Amino acid sequence: MYRQIIIPKSNSFLLNLPADFIGRQVEVIAFPVEENQIQEEQNTGNKYSWENAMKFFKKNAVDFSKIEKWKREDLYE
Repeated sequence: MYRQIIIPKSNSFLLNLPADFIGRQVEVIAFPVEENQIQEEQNTGNKYSWENAMKFFKKNAVDFSKIEKWKREDLYE
């Protein structure tokens, strides 16, 4: 993922993509970002990274080993 916050000086912008993006489908989204949202991310250290994503999923994971096993036939009893 490549993310960059800019302040445009005109209504056009030249985007230089990393070399590993060449030949792949790339989605480009542009929307205004609130100033307080930028400062919040900088203060809390909320960076979009693989490590943070893994921490989030491990913290919020569901432990399916504790769920009781059942058979399809049990549904009809």
